[in-house]
Amino acid sequence: MVHPQVAADSLPDVLVGVITAAVLVVVSAHISPGSDGRSADAVQYVLLVSAGVAMASIRRCPHLAAGIATLVLCVEVARRYPDGPIWAVGWISLAGVSWRTSRRTALGWAGVMLAALTLAAVVVGSSGLVLPLIFLGWSAAAILCGDALRDRRERLRALRERARFLEMTQEEVALRRVAEERLRIARDLHDSVAHGMATINVQAAAAAHVIERRPQAAAEALVAIRRASGEVLEELGAMLSVLRDESQQPDRAPAPGVGQIARLAESVAASGLEVEVVIKGSALDLSPAVGTAAYRVVQESLTNVIRHSQARRARVEVVAIGKAGLSVAISDAGPAAAAGTVEAGSGVGIRGMRERVTSTGGVFHAGRTARGGFLVRAEWDAEERS
Repeated sequence: MVHPQVAADSLPDVLVGVITAAVLVVVSAHISPGSDGRSADAVQYVLLVSAGVAMASIRRCPHLAAGIATLVLCVEVARRYPDGPIWAVGWISLAGVSWRTSRRTALGWAGVMLAALTLAAVVVGSSGLVLPLIFLGWSAAAILCGDALRDRRERLRALRERARFLEMTQEEVALRRVAEERLRIARDLHDSVAHGMATINVQAAAAAHVIERRPQAAAEALVAIRRASGEVLEELGAMLSVLRDESQQPDRAPAPGVGQIARLAESVAASGLEVEVVIKGSALDLSPAVGTAAYRVVQESLTNVIRHSQARRARVEVVAIGKAGLSVAISDAGPAAAAGTVEAGSGVGIRGMRERVTSTGGVFHAGRTARGGFLVRAEWDAEERS
């Protein structure tokens, strides 16, 4: 049983063969024989039908089509049938070979066909030698036509491949951008929420501890909790508004920078951690991405001090390197006994800071100091990044 898809693909070839055979038979039947030729007979009609079959196989089997066309034309010349549209079969078969294979193969078939026709003409008499010579010029035109069709097919194939490649590439780029944006949002949420919740946790513990003996201190702790929670809610609201607004561009998302580090230190002071901020120089051409990364590194580092260190003092040093470079260093004066836990715990603390810094072209370092504290340093050199 023939598969429906195979039958559909073969239908155009069958139609070409049937139509070609019908045209050859009808036209040749009305051609009168020459003075030294013979009239059309059953053999010629068989040859005409065979030529139609050859045209049906020209797309899938061009070599078979060229072979049948050569044989048919040789018999036509040898039996001195009247000239007619049967000669077009030879030219079309050569064009088909050039179209489906290559110019060299088509030239080879043209040579074989010309030699066979010349031999057949010589065998039956020199009067038939003119047609093979005329065939030489027409065969060259047929091969060039096949070349043009083949070149067009190759161009279309190349365009389709390029379009497919671009489609796949665009899809991969879109997926990568989505993943990067999700990672950025996750980092921002972690940095802001972890910082605020660490402050709230410390103040809540302090309030619970002194609420009966020192109500005033408990009230101050509750005020600090309200301030920290308000800042967290404000930043979360800004992020969510960007996510909900489809018309807002990604670069309009809330992106704190170096200028907000001092305010960040003030909010941390409410948790009982004394923070010294030292800012040296001003990077006028600092990239917004670098500024945001620096802010997040300071924020995460101070949060880690509050959560994992026994230190009561910390130092933040921001140093401009040229016009577009920056260095930030966050250190504490405590033993930082649980500092290793930060990196081995949730996996989004020190590792997240390192990923954020390196993704913006910086260098990151974190570890204990010789005096027992913990130091986090991030540096962006404008010359190295350019």
